[in-house]
Amino acid sequence: MALIALFLFWEGAVRLLGVPQFILPAPSAMFGAVLPRADIIVQHSLITLSGTMLSLALGAGLGMLAGLAIGYSPTLSRLLYPLMGGLHALPMSAFIPIFVVWFGVGSMPKILAGMLIAFFPVAVNVVTGLRTIENDLWEMLRTLGASKAQIFQKVGVPRTLPYFFAALKVAAAGAFIGNVVGEMIAAGSGLGYVLILATTSLNMPLAFGALTVLLLFGVALFTLFDSVEKRLAPWAYRSGKDQAR
Repeated sequence: MALIALFLFWEGAVRLLGVPQFILPAPSAMFGAVLPRADIIVQHSLITLSGTMLSLALGAGLGMLAGLAIGYSPTLSRLLYPLMGGLHALPMSAFIPIFVVWFGVGSMPKILAGMLIAFFPVAVNVVTGLRTIENDLWEMLRTLGASKAQIFQKVGVPRTLPYFFAALKVAAAGAFIGNVVGEMIAAGSGLGYVLILATTSLNMPLAFGALTVLLLFGVALFTLFDSVEKRLAPWAYRSGKDQAR
């Protein structure tokens, strides 16, 4: 409903204010540019989506493993956590030209860029989740004879899951950014490539159409991960009624 309201407001505002199409096309013009090319847009969309999901899977998986290792090891935490924070501040899309030199033009640079962008939010949040476990609780469980595996299962996972899913939503957006920027710089396919072709030919309705497809993908992934979080970590989710209290 929010998207429909946005498009209606957008259409009305553009028509009422007489905004030129090359500055901000109306949704009707945008759909008019996309629908005749629907088969091509679908092909490029699937390329972007598959690259994004691969980047997200690699980045989130490695980020989870790195976060668990750093969160559970005081030595690794002292050595790597500050370095990880510094690396997180780097613009990972800037590595795409380097990846092009290393791996050539194609899918690899954009997938690696998306993976790096997705890696750091997950790793940092997993470490943060583990750090919320009180030292007294650790000591009490160890005194009671709990193994590290049992502590991880009973305490580490419940504490970490909300942080992981919060990071996963950010990581999904980052994976999209890495892939789209990579397609704009060093690929001959994908929605980023469509954006470059559309803007260089001043076809702004097509450019905004590609952006709208990316918006829909982002909303779908966010909704998916939010639903999974509610099922796997219901204790961390508060309904609107609870938040109003």
